[in-house]
Amino acid sequence: MADADAQEDELLALASIYDERTFTHSSEEKGGQFNVFLDLPDHFQIREDSAASASSEKDGFECIDLKYLPPIVLNFVMPENYPSIQPPEYTLSCKWLTRQQLSKLCKDLDEIWTDQGVGDVIIFRWTQFLMDEALEVLNIKSPMTVRFHRQQSIPLDSSLVDKRAVQDVASYSLLIASILEYEKQEKARVFDTSYFTCDVCFSEKPGSMCLAFHNCGHVFCCECMTGYFTVQINDGSVKALTCPTSKCESQALPSQVKRVVSEETFAKYDKFLLQSSLDGMSDITYCPRPDCQSPVLVDSESTIGLCPACSFAFCKICRLGYHGVSPCSIKNSEFRKLRTEYLKATEEERALLDQRYGRDRLKKVFEEVVSEDWVKSNCTKCPSCSYQIQKFDGCNKMTCIKCRANFCWLCRSILLTTNPYLHFNKLGSQCFGRLLEGVDLALDEDDDDWFDDFDEF
Repeated sequence: MADADAQEDELLALASIYDERTFTHSSEEKGGQFNVFLDLPDHFQIREDSAASASSEKDGFECIDLKYLPPIVLNFVMPENYPSIQPPEYTLSCKWLTRQQLSKLCKDLDEIWTDQGVGDVIIFRWTQFLMDEALEVLNIKSPMTVRFHRQQSIPLDSSLVDKRAVQDVASYSLLIASILEYEKQEKARVFDTSYFTCDVCFSEKPGSMCLAFHNCGHVFCCECMTGYFTVQINDGSVKALTCPTSKCESQALPSQVKRVVSEETFAKYDKFLLQSSLDGMSDITYCPRPDCQSPVLVDSESTIGLCPACSFAFCKICRLGYHGVSPCSIKNSEFRKLRTEYLKATEEERALLDQRYGRDRLKKVFEEVVSEDWVKSNCTKCPSCSYQIQKFDGCNKMTCIKCRANFCWLCRSILLTTNPYLHFNKLGSQCFGRLLEGVDLALDEDDDDWFDDFDEF
């Protein structure tokens, strides 16, 4: 068979055996590029080279677990007298193999041609050798020390380095980054091309239409997560965007939320998330003006708050206009005192109060006082975020619907995430054995009677 025919047949065979990701046929000349993807052993690790890492000050380095490494790349061109006389002209490049290691592989490829390939096509045998034996030939084992060979330190005509060997990375810092970036991209590609069964709708869908929670790895389809996230965000529960799997507390990443919800919903989520973060800061409050509500940084040793958005100066205690050293006019205290006066007043005195403040306003104020009393009697603040929580039934191990913190209903202690029930089993604790102790949440009947009396006047 003529060399030209043998070359055409070999290129057609390679294209039929391998996908475009592995083999690319050159359109300009008889040749191509072959990406050799290596199958790494389980629990394969890499570690830094102490000599190359300028920031390292000790011999012990953290090992990084990897499933994928960037491919070894074989670029080749077939001369006119291949395969009858000459082998293909080629270069061998890789990011994580040094030029010395690549030179060793070049030498092995040359020996395969000399021993087995003269007069016959050789590319397939070369690629199989690189796939199956490269790690063994180079004695690469886990953990593998990643090294960077500076080309200027060894002349190109050195006997130690083959001219066809190229370490395709500019610096050691870029080497580590490129390996980790390739690992990330390859995991995403494998995920997108795999199929998963959604645990919500039980439909089988490709990974490109699914979402995986990072900490736990549970997978759900994007359609189900869109509805789930949207409901939680509209309810203001941005800290409740957890994995739907029972008893799993893995949180969705903001990038995952953005991927599956609308722009409007994500803007609301972003706003709630920022507000939730600010609420946890003791030196942050909000402008009391209803049409502003901008966050304001306040000094712990001062009572003044100055809104950066509308320039409104206010007292951070009573939330009214700043009044200097004058005492605060606490609204709740006045309302409670006014309610007491109204209950003790005669019919004529009540008529005067109605005329002065307005009957509808008085009723609204008194309802707020009763509501506050009910909340104090029947609710408790989450010890983590201070959100008011009501307990309808069940045990005294509570979970805040806003921040997802576990706490004890009886003493308001924050409980361990790993074992929240340990608190109720600890000898000597005031809550020992009181996990199922009931709580009476009945509404005060006297308040209902008072409102009935109020309406009669």
